[in-house]
Amino acid sequence: MNTRRIFSQARRGNLPPDFDNWSLTDDRGRSIAHAAAAFGHLPAGFDQWDIASPSGYTVAHTAAINGHLPDDFNQWDLTDNGGLTVRNEHEYRRYTIEMRK
Repeated sequence: MNTRRIFSQARRGNLPPDFDNWSLTDDRGRSIAHAAAAFGHLPAGFDQWDIASPSGYTVAHTAAINGHLPDDFNQWDLTDNGGLTVRNEHEYRRYTIEMRK
């Protein structure tokens, strides 16, 4: 299966249940896990939150800014290359939602 098709499946939530190549990247260095996290399609029990893009932006950052972290998430202090934490992204999302009300 080609990489472009796998990314498309990740964004739509159509990866096979046994998929495990979460660190596979596109030409920009973003992983399959980033694509799935952006749309809330990571499997239950996913634990590779520290997979990072070249800028250090982790899968957890992507899930946080898009509102898709699981309730039991506990890796709030993961940082990107600029020092932005997952907690920062989560709080920013909450702030922007409140500002829209």
